[in-house]
Amino acid sequence: MGLLSVTALAMGPQAAQAGEIYRYRDPFGIPRAMVVPKGYAKYYQRAQSRAKARAPVSLLAQSRPLTLTDIAALGAVDLDGNDDGQRVRDLFGHPGMESYRGIITKAAAAAGVDSALLGAIIAVESGFRKDARSPKGALGLMQLMPGTAASLVKQEDIEAALVDPATNVNAGSRHLRSLLDRYPGRLDLALAAYNAGPGAVAKYDDVPPYAETRQYVRDVIALYARYKNGH
Repeated sequence: MGLLSVTALAMGPQAAQAGEIYRYRDPFGIPRAMVVPKGYAKYYQRAQSRAKARAPVSLLAQSRPLTLTDIAALGAVDLDGNDDGQRVRDLFGHPGMESYRGIITKAAAAAGVDSALLGAIIAVESGFRKDARSPKGALGLMQLMPGTAASLVKQEDIEAALVDPATNVNAGSRHLRSLLDRYPGRLDLALAAYNAGPGAVAKYDDVPPYAETRQYVRDVIALYARYKNGH
C-alpha cells in the first residue's frame, strides 16, 4: 500500500475525501507532507516554485543575523521607505518581550524559527496578553484558533491549554515553522497565511488583497526588523 493510501487511512475517510497529500521539501531539504484542500496542491506547488525563483538564497536557513535589507527582501517590503507607525514603535518598547523572553527563546529553538520573528508575531497578535481572545475565538499570546492548535496541543481542553503562555507559544512556533516551510524564502506569504489562512494565499498566489492582512504583514516585518537590530 502506498504512502498516500496509508496516510489517508490513518486520517480517516472524511479527511481523505476533504483533502489531498502535498509532498515537498523544506528549506533544509527535508521531505515533508501535509494535507491540503482537494485540488489545491498545484497552487502550493506554484507558490513554492515562484518563491524559489524570487529568492536566490534562503535567508531563513542562514545562521548569520539578518540585516534590514535581508528582512525587506524576505517580505518584499520597503522598510526604509515606510514609516513603521506608532503602534509598531509602542510594541517595540513593550515590556512583554522581556517578560516572555525565556518562553519565546525556548520555543523558537525547538521549532527552528527566529526568536525575534516569534516575538514580533506575538506582539502584533496579542500585545503580549496571555488571556487575549479575538471575536473569532483565537486565543492567547499567538492568537491560535482551537482548530489549528488541535494537532499541536496534547491536552484535551485545548482552549484552557492555549491560555498557558508556554503551551501557546510552543504550539504557535510549530505552526509558524510549517508555514515557513510551505513558502520557502517568502516571509510575507508565511505571515499572510498565519493571519488569513493558507487557502487565502493559495487563492491569490500572493499576499491576499485584504487591508488587515497587508497591514499585519507590514507590522510584523517592521517589528521583526526592529528586534533584530535593537532599535
